[in-house]
Amino acid sequence: MTDRLDTDRVAATKLWLTTGRGDLPYLAAALYSLHTVSSVETSSMVADDRWRLYVNPSWLSRTPVPDVAARMAHLTWHLLADHPGRARSMHVTSSTSPAWTQATDITVGETLDASGLDRHGLAQASDLGLTPGRPAEEHFARLSRLPPPPLEASGAEGGSDDGRGDVPSDQCGSSADGLPRPYELPLDSDLPSVGTVQADEVRRRVAIEFRRHVTDRGTQPGEALRWAAAVLEPVVPWQQVLAAAVRRAAGWANGTTDYTYRRLSRRQLASHDVVLPGTCRPLPTVAIVVDTSSSVDDGMLGQALGEVDGAIAGLGVPGEQVTVLACDAAVSTVQTVRRARDLRLGGGGGTDMRVGIDRAVRGRRRPDVVVVVTDGYTPWPHRPPPGVALVVALLHRRGTHPPSAPSWARVVTCAMG
Repeated sequence: MTDRLDTDRVAATKLWLTTGRGDLPYLAAALYSLHTVSSVETSSMVADDRWRLYVNPSWLSRTPVPDVAARMAHLTWHLLADHPGRARSMHVTSSTSPAWTQATDITVGETLDASGLDRHGLAQASDLGLTPGRPAEEHFARLSRLPPPPLEASGAEGGSDDGRGDVPSDQCGSSADGLPRPYELPLDSDLPSVGTVQADEVRRRVAIEFRRHVTDRGTQPGEALRWAAAVLEPVVPWQQVLAAAVRRAAGWANGTTDYTYRRLSRRQLASHDVVLPGTCRPLPTVAIVVDTSSSVDDGMLGQALGEVDGAIAGLGVPGEQVTVLACDAAVSTVQTVRRARDLRLGGGGGTDMRVGIDRAVRGRRRPDVVVVVTDGYTPWPHRPPPGVALVVALLHRRGTHPPSAPSWARVVTCAMG
């Protein structure tokens, strides 16, 4: 790596992309995070997964700036989309690297097209019998003839089997597949690189600027719009959100105190004539109102109730303090059970969760927390029940949108299926 690199030409390329004819100012944070390395072992320009560009000096000197810019933007989008990390999640090896790189190049090419840059021969989805606008993982499954992976298969330590012993395709370097090449610098190199935390911050800054650019210009560069939404509005599993909402509501109730003469106050020693009661924190009582109307799928109900059960069990609330009410347009059953999902559900008519909520708060033991499990197609009370924390689990099929729920409740949208 001794050939002298024209760093002025590299700087001019970044300037062309952000302020010149490229007109992509939102890429500035990413472009100026790249560290350039002169390399005769590459035929043009590639990048590693630590945001280092390996540039052939001869190629750089003879290639027009717009073409260098398109190549640089191509590699930058591999890094912004975290294609190396996603490749590891897909267990990409040297044998499957060509299919993965082609899959990611399709999505990058769609972004370059919408940005007005030349894709320079990158294949289009339609050329390969694939559906345009789909994620790289789906293209990879089709190209490699592998079954599509589960959505939860993220963060796995893939790509580390014996296939790494071979040299993978060198089309984009490890910026696309996360597999190291012989010419790439080691992690402990003196040359600066971008770590995981810094890369995430760069992605966030670019996503913010990209959205601002889209709003100002009214253009939507394809795949990049979904990428920005994923960076700025990450999807959190509803199971975790629902469990946290139940815990917070129960914690609020559990934070209240009461007086008891079963234990004396710590100040009793200072009082000889009066018996001072101590304080205690009673465990919260919980009521679960289950929508059993005909519009609610039993499978979704069972899954949601299982998550509610888990959250309540984690709080140490005994079964005798959990009441479950089955409700459609009227309350059909009221039972105290150890697990809500064991309740035998009746109903199947219309829907009015107001009846179930009212019955719950007027029961023999007023609950501290009411959890309503419903698809949302119901009227709601005009105001929250006093002294009660209300959690609403809104069930819906993935790809659909449930009705709105009252703003005064803790609402968790549960997308299933």
